[in-house]
Amino acid sequence: MALEEYNKKRDFDQTSEPKGKSESGKGKLKFVIHRHAASRLHYDFRLEMEGVLKSWAIPKGPSLNPEDKRLAMMVEDHPFSYRTFEGSIPKGNYGAGEVEIWDEGTYEPLEKVKGKTDDLIMRNELHKESLKIVLHGKKLKGEFALVKIKNATDGNPWLLIKHKDQYATDFYDAEQNTDSDSKVTEVLEAKKGNSKNKSEDSVKTFKNYSPSLSKEKKLTKFITPMLAESSPKPFSGKEWAFEIKWDGYRAVADLRNGVQLYSRNGLSYLEKFKKVVNSLKLQDHEMVLDGELVAYDNKGKPNFQWLQRMNDHPNLTVVYQVFDLLWLNGHSTEKLSFLQRKELLKEALKETEFVKYHDHILEKGEDFFKLIEKMDLEGMMAKKIDSSYQEGIRNGDWLKVKSQQTEEVLICGFTAPKGSRKKFGSLILGRFEGKELIFCGHTGTGFSDKILKELHEKMEPLIIPKCPFEKIPKTNDKATWIKPELIAEVKFTELTEEHIFRHPVFLRFREDLNPEDLNFENTEMKEEEKVVPVKNSVAKRDAEKLQKIDKQPIKLTNQNKIYFPKDNVTKGDLIDYYQSVSKYILPHLKNRPQSMNRFPNGIDGMSFYQKDASEETPDWIDIEKVFSESSNKYINYILCNDKATMAYMNNLGCIEFNVWTSQIKTIDNPDYLVLDLDPSDNNTFDDVIQTAKMAKKIMDKGKIEGYCKTSGSSGIHIYIPMGAKYSFEQVKNFGHILMQLVQQELPEITTLERALQKRDKNKIYLDYLQNRRGQTLASVYSLRPKNGAPVSMPLEWSELKPELKPTDFNIENALERTKKNGDLFKPVLGKGIDLLKAIDLLGKE
Repeated sequence: MALEEYNKKRDFDQTSEPKGKSESGKGKLKFVIHRHAASRLHYDFRLEMEGVLKSWAIPKGPSLNPEDKRLAMMVEDHPFSYRTFEGSIPKGNYGAGEVEIWDEGTYEPLEKVKGKTDDLIMRNELHKESLKIVLHGKKLKGEFALVKIKNATDGNPWLLIKHKDQYATDFYDAEQNTDSDSKVTEVLEAKKGNSKNKSEDSVKTFKNYSPSLSKEKKLTKFITPMLAESSPKPFSGKEWAFEIKWDGYRAVADLRNGVQLYSRNGLSYLEKFKKVVNSLKLQDHEMVLDGELVAYDNKGKPNFQWLQRMNDHPNLTVVYQVFDLLWLNGHSTEKLSFLQRKELLKEALKETEFVKYHDHILEKGEDFFKLIEKMDLEGMMAKKIDSSYQEGIRNGDWLKVKSQQTEEVLICGFTAPKGSRKKFGSLILGRFEGKELIFCGHTGTGFSDKILKELHEKMEPLIIPKCPFEKIPKTNDKATWIKPELIAEVKFTELTEEHIFRHPVFLRFREDLNPEDLNFENTEMKEEEKVVPVKNSVAKRDAEKLQKIDKQPIKLTNQNKIYFPKDNVTKGDLIDYYQSVSKYILPHLKNRPQSMNRFPNGIDGMSFYQKDASEETPDWIDIEKVFSESSNKYINYILCNDKATMAYMNNLGCIEFNVWTSQIKTIDNPDYLVLDLDPSDNNTFDDVIQTAKMAKKIMDKGKIEGYCKTSGSSGIHIYIPMGAKYSFEQVKNFGHILMQLVQQELPEITTLERALQKRDKNKIYLDYLQNRRGQTLASVYSLRPKNGAPVSMPLEWSELKPELKPTDFNIENALERTKKNGDLFKPVLGKGIDLLKAIDLLGKE
């Protein structure tokens, strides 16, 4: 970015900022971080480069915690002299507000290049959109990465990430590390006082008006928000983010042309929640937001009943907890990943007393759920971090985990009251199953006298003479039937196979949902998706034992720990499986670096990747140092060269073996090429088979011998022997050629688009990038950490038929099949193809 842009934005007759001109400092490269109270507080990170200061705005400030990936929006270049600037930028000018130096010092590239200056190295890295630097500041020290977010649709977003080094910390807050005599803080405090008084004056003018939701205007055009499926229990996972599940009204706020605030079925909230609406009018950007309207009782706890009866609580605080962003400044953000949307939302949303940004945590869902239960909150939301936003869709990318079993049901009738009970005795419950309304039992508890009266008043106008169920159910007393339009939420102990709720207790009336949404087909697993356990029962072993494997004593622990809960498969079963197939799998593991994917508590527990061998690794295990270009250091890789090492790794919780495509002695020359056919959400396995057959047809044209296997998940891997004769770059480029040819033949169901947010969810991703140095893939005969305990199994090409399923091969049947067929993948380790000859043949008509 030239300094012309900097100069164009500023009136130097009004601002004391320095005029823009290119100049270089002396000695080491300089950096500065300004703390800037403009329309909102942020930090400006500036690096000397090419005679100017390359600049990024960091909304939350820098961090020394490697887990914090700070959004950094690249802005115009600033002059070198700006590094000493402090003071006030007058109102009406670009960036108006107080500016101070928060940190400053020198910096240098992490990776030096002989014969090149630091400035030249940094320019080259900037061009590649990935900077690795070492800061020598007063507050910030050590290694950092500054990486551009690819495929972003708005602005120029980057991420500032701290490397793990001696300066890294588990927690860091830039605000807590700001000097106590900060001028910017002084200005912010003054502003806060003024705006608070202004806010209080505004609040006094609002009317405490809260009509029933049923009287609200129904919009003709509205966005139906993304929906969640249910998960029976909490879980953890690297692919997931977790949020509090609020107990309130789901609401979409459309700020593109004035303000609209409405429910998931289009009921306007403009009159009912005026304080929230007025706060939304103060936002700086055109946005479409998704969130929850939450009422807080006098104990500061979310309270749905208070939300429903706002007239009883005139001073009730209702907060719009915003958790997603669908639109920003003229651009849809729905195709961005969940984490990208949250980063943009965090930056764009102006928080007020009534509008709040709803944060999330990563990976640790089970620990988070324990806190939710402790706080007596409704539950937890789990969202895939790479998922796009899909309006009105319930596709499993979002899951809800409730702290108690609750469900929404239709009120289909009521029975007469008995004894001292007034109005009615119990409610008759129902839900849809497909298009059929089915009976779900009764509830006669959970009602106060006030609720009995309110519900009866709502039911009376809906009374009908005929039973709404196709088959008249047997009720516990004479029934009065009503149109199935009213919705109640109940808590219960069990849902029977006949869809009867056991011990249901009325919780509340729901006016914010549609009756047709209450459908068992939305929440139940389809029959063909139900998991059949691969083992009927759990085989018991000694919990611990010292076992000799290849004359090497190994202590095996926790042998009865369940690793696959739905399949009755234990850690002991895992170890026994790998020992039984050792003669087939070991040739594919020997002398190959591998990443250990450890599941110490089974597939439903937390997992983590480990590349470096720990200091406790026994001396008899082969370890090899391999230089990593990505981390710029040597890594001590375990080599699984024998049965004893395999058992040792299994005992650490390694369910699968993920190996390099090259061996230690020929580390830069892969033994084989891998084509990974990775289906998207809406592909069938038949689509994958069709794609594999097309790849085979193309390979046949080039007289290329290739071998296929199930991935053990949902895809197919095709391996082509290379004989360690070519470089990774040559093999990768050849793989790209093959995948391009496949994609040209099957454009309707395949794609080469790598970015998840851009990828069509109806197309198979043709992944050739598995052929880069250091990439790992599940080995043939490896178990996979998924329900069904599946095995990555080699196939004959003739087996690629429609009846084939990726789950056909598992821990129980893999050995028998392999004994019968032998090692179908043995040729993969052979002499390899003639690459030039194959390319020549593929180029002929």
